[in-house]
Amino acid sequence: MEEDKDPYLAKWLNNDLTNDELAQFSTSEELEDYEKIVKGLEYFHAPPFDEETSLSVTLEKLQHQKKKKVIPLKPILYTISAAASILLVIGLFFNKVTHEAAYGERLAITLPDGSKADLNAGSSLSYNRFFWSQNREIDLKGEGLFTVKKGETFTVVTTAGEVEVLGTIFNVKSRDHIFEVACYEGKVKVQTSADVQEIITKGESVLLKDNSLNKVKISETQPLWKQGESLFNSIPLKEVLDELERQYNITFVRTSIDEHKLFSGGFVHNDVNLALESVLVPMNIEYIVNGKEIKLSNK
Repeated sequence: MEEDKDPYLAKWLNNDLTNDELAQFSTSEELEDYEKIVKGLEYFHAPPFDEETSLSVTLEKLQHQKKKKVIPLKPILYTISAAASILLVIGLFFNKVTHEAAYGERLAITLPDGSKADLNAGSSLSYNRFFWSQNREIDLKGEGLFTVKKGETFTVVTTAGEVEVLGTIFNVKSRDHIFEVACYEGKVKVQTSADVQEIITKGESVLLKDNSLNKVKISETQPLWKQGESLFNSIPLKEVLDELERQYNITFVRTSIDEHKLFSGGFVHNDVNLALESVLVPMNIEYIVNGKEIKLSNK
């Protein structure tokens, strides 16, 4: 029908198409445009003009518009390919580098600017792969000790709050409901997610409690976990058992004990049997060891 479409159109305008011709013409892609033109002409009153010439010009414009709507496939493929390449480059520049210390492990990390991060067991951190010097920001889950080289602002982000420094040594602990920051050198600004702020210097720490940052003096030159120890002062037994699990990659079955009891004391990180005795015996808890699983019960 493509070759003799204009005769079909003329016969259609004059209502001279046979039923078969009308059925075939109805499948034309241009039919809708032609109907709109005819509908518009019903309301159009123009000065006298050559109808055949005007219709011919109109049809020619329609054909030209239809041709312009045809978009070659290759340019589309090139555009998609270019867009995919751009997305790939963006992904490479803005994706995160993640380091994770599994249960029973510790991890020492050197950051792009030479700053150091030591992760305690069951902790992870991540940062942007590129543009580190313009945005020294770390996302931390768990606990880590940071030795920061002087330079632009260095920020550690946790779910409970942020720690901001220029160059110092500090420890950040963010686990469950615990958020604690200790400064061993320099100065640190701590800001909670509720916008509570506190500045601490060497020999000070802050602990988040009831939406307040409580400042405490410390005498240690590094966190106890770096020395292979954990120490607790009136802490719920659940948190002590959680830390034992992280340090030794073990699992407690706790259904028969009261985890809300408070514990004061500590344990070492290099002897699981001694660690278990140090925590469970004073709390009058019996335990049965079955590989990595330890079942607890009250005496």
